[in-house]
Amino acid sequence: MKKSIPNLPLYVMLLLVMVIMSILNPSRFLTARNFYSMAYQLPFLAFLSMGQMVPIISGGINLAIVATANFTGITTALLLRWFTGGNAIGASPLIICLSMLGGVIAALAAGALSGFLIGYLRVPDILATLGTMTLLNGINIVLTKGYTLTGFPGALIAIGNGVFLGVPLPFWIFLVIAVLFSILLEHTVFGYSLYMMGSGYTASKFSGINTRRVIVRGYLLSSLFAALTAFVMMGQLNSVKANYAESYLLVSVLACFLGGVDPLGGAGKVSGLVVSVAILQAISTGVNLLRMDPFFILAMWGFIVLAIIAVNHLNGRFRGLLGDLRIRAR
Repeated sequence: MKKSIPNLPLYVMLLLVMVIMSILNPSRFLTARNFYSMAYQLPFLAFLSMGQMVPIISGGINLAIVATANFTGITTALLLRWFTGGNAIGASPLIICLSMLGGVIAALAAGALSGFLIGYLRVPDILATLGTMTLLNGINIVLTKGYTLTGFPGALIAIGNGVFLGVPLPFWIFLVIAVLFSILLEHTVFGYSLYMMGSGYTASKFSGINTRRVIVRGYLLSSLFAALTAFVMMGQLNSVKANYAESYLLVSVLACFLGGVDPLGGAGKVSGLVVSVAILQAISTGVNLLRMDPFFILAMWGFIVLAIIAVNHLNGRFRGLLGDLRIRAR
C-alpha cells in the first residue's frame, strides 16, 4: 500500500494534524476564512522550500536563500524609488517590470557567486553559502541603513495580496510553479543530473555530466525561487527589510527533510515537499489560533528536525540489522 500510494505517511500525518487542530479549536480552524488564510500564507514557505530543495538534491545546501530574498526585495524597492524619484506607488507598469528585473538580476548574481565558489573553486557548500549569506546581510543593512522600506505600487502588491476566483493569487502561482518545477526535476536532463550528483558526485563527473555547470545552474535556480519569494513577501507585507523571515531558513530545510528529500542528496519529489509544506502551515496556523507564544512555533520546528533525524537514524539501523539477519539466514 505504501508503494501504491506515494507519500502515504505524509498524507496520514497531514490528516492527523488537521484532526488534532480541529479538536483543539473547532470553532476557528475548520472555517473558510482560516483555509483562505492558509492558502494566502502557504506559497511564501513553499517557494522558499523549493529553492532550498534544488541544492539539497544535488548534495548541497543554500544558507543564503533568505538573505537573497531580502536582497532581491531591497534592490527592487530602491530601483522603484530611483526610477520614480521617490514616488514608487505611482510607478508605471514598465518601471515596475524594470525594477523587478533588477531584483531578479541581483538574486542571480548572488546565486552565481555561490555556484562559482562551490562548482569551480570546490569550496564546501555550507561555507560558500554561509559567506554569501553574511555578505548579503551586510549589504542589505548598508542599503537600507537598518530601516524598513515601504510603499509599493498596486500591481506589485497584487503578486502577494491579489485574489483570483475567490482564491489568493499567490496560491494560483504556487500551483503552476509546483507543476513546472516537478516537470523540470523529473523529466529533464538538468533534473536527472541534479539527482545523479546527489547520489554520487565522483561517479556523475566520470559519467560525462558537467558538474560545475549543473552546480551553478542549480544555485541560479535556487536564487530564482528566492526572488519569487521576495515578490510575494513584498506584496503581502508592503515593505522590505534587511532581516525579514530569517527564521524561515530553518523551516525551509525542515520542509525538505519532512517531504522526503534526502539530506545527503539524490532523492526527493516535489509532491512530497508540497504535502510537507501543507503540514507545517497547518501546524503554524493551528498554534497561532490557540494564541500560543510565537516563539513556541520556532521551538517546535527544531523539535521536528531532531525527530526526523532520530527516525531516519533508527530506520537505517533497523534496515541494517534486518539485512544482517537475512544474510545469516542464508
